[in-house]
Amino acid sequence: MNNHQESTYALLVRSEEKSRGALEAVAYSTIFLSLLVAIWQFAQNPVIIPAGGLEPGIVGVIDTVSSPI
Repeated sequence: MNNHQESTYALLVRSEEKSRGALEAVAYSTIFLSLLVAIWQFAQNPVIIPAGGLEPGIVGVIDTVSSPI
């Protein structure tokens, strides 16, 4: 009789189901791709940081006012 005892990890690795492995691969791939899409979306949005001490609309903007004739 074989009295060899295996660790729980060894039993789990040996009994891994192939369908579960494929499902995990799909799940991890989906998570990774969604992470990349989220980072790409934030990278596409411009970040506008107003300069401290300046009033908005004064620097670099010329307001055109149409005067009635």
